[in-house]
Amino acid sequence: MALLDNRRALSSAEGFDVIFEMVKVATERSLKMHRAGLTLVLGDIPNSVGAYHEMGSNAIVMNRNVLRIVENLSKSKAKRNAYVFMILLHEYLHSLGYTSDRTVRDLGKQVTDAYLGRNHIAGEMAVRPLDEFFPEMETLAGFRDKGEYQTVRRFDSSSTSYIA
Repeated sequence: MALLDNRRALSSAEGFDVIFEMVKVATERSLKMHRAGLTLVLGDIPNSVGAYHEMGSNAIVMNRNVLRIVENLSKSKAKRNAYVFMILLHEYLHSLGYTSDRTVRDLGKQVTDAYLGRNHIAGEMAVRPLDEFFPEMETLAGFRDKGEYQTVRRFDSSSTSYIA
């Protein structure tokens, strides 16, 4: 029953902070690892990169362009949220010290399978190319915004309750 509850919660989640809390819970349960105090930045980075975490930093930078494309191509909120879950989980695992993308993809699938069940789209997105889920991505990938970066105000709030 918990898997079904987790799936429903992810499908209806509102905002990065709520989804990131799920990522942290899923990782803690599966890998017994936790890290607090991360910041999410939305930015204009090359569209071949969905997001990145610079080792030693406290920031995850998510590609705002790709996020917008995914939002436009998604037929459902559940699919958009699955993408956000997968991207945040991938970078969260990097922030925990895993440097190999292959290892992170495999761990992302393992964590997602344990939290959301096998064959959930988020777990599949962790190990398969994004264009398999959004075939039209290639035609829209040329879109670029103004090169600005924006820090998401409410993110990892359970770890940073002292910040107003």
